[in-house]
Amino acid sequence: MNKCEKNILEFNNVNFFYGKKQILNDVTFNIKKGEFFVLLGLNGVGKSTIFSLITRLLKLEDGKIFINGESIENYTKSLKDIGVVFQEATLDLDLTVKQNLYYYGALKGLAFEESLESIKKEIEKLNLDKFLDTPARNLSGGQRRKVEILRALINKPKLLLLDEPTVGLDLKARFDILDYVRQLVKYKNLSVLWISHLFDEVENKDSIALIKNGEIIEQTKVENLLLKYEQKNLVDIFNEIME
Repeated sequence: MNKCEKNILEFNNVNFFYGKKQILNDVTFNIKKGEFFVLLGLNGVGKSTIFSLITRLLKLEDGKIFINGESIENYTKSLKDIGVVFQEATLDLDLTVKQNLYYYGALKGLAFEESLESIKKEIEKLNLDKFLDTPARNLSGGQRRKVEILRALINKPKLLLLDEPTVGLDLKARFDILDYVRQLVKYKNLSVLWISHLFDEVENKDSIALIKNGEIIEQTKVENLLLKYEQKNLVDIFNEIME
């Protein structure tokens, strides 16, 4: 196609309004294939709106969004390439882990055996193989989040979207999940959009977009931001440009 071929996700001049209130203002950014990309900003600045536009929970009315070179207007082709982990828990607590995974796989047109086989190694990596027959309500918060990530990987997406995936988890669970997702990027060349307001989840090698009041005010590598603003850490940069 065109320039979208090199990017797994591309936002071009996206605006969004709730009634008369503008939530997103000319948002433009892109995520390359095999990239761990952090969308960082305070609560209420438009992060979840961006997530909802990508997943078609909200209708795009002004601007363009491409997923793996396909406009999201081509619903079938664009959404087949993404896996989604929502901020709010979405497991059926009365079903077992295996049943939750199977049900999602069935929605994607996969047979039971195909659903589990497609993520068999990932189940083992996350130490969930002993919990397949456990009802989701009996899992810890971190384990439930891991199951949601597994579920999002069933259709072998090219882009994994995670909206504030570690909120409410203890420190160990947070970084276990963060480390696992980073490993997916490293070893499976998966592209990740990690939406967060937590600075300690960001590393210097990460790609990042800072969002303020619905506008992307920086998009680059974290290490480039440190050089540009002559700061030693992202917190100081954030405090400076968010004033």
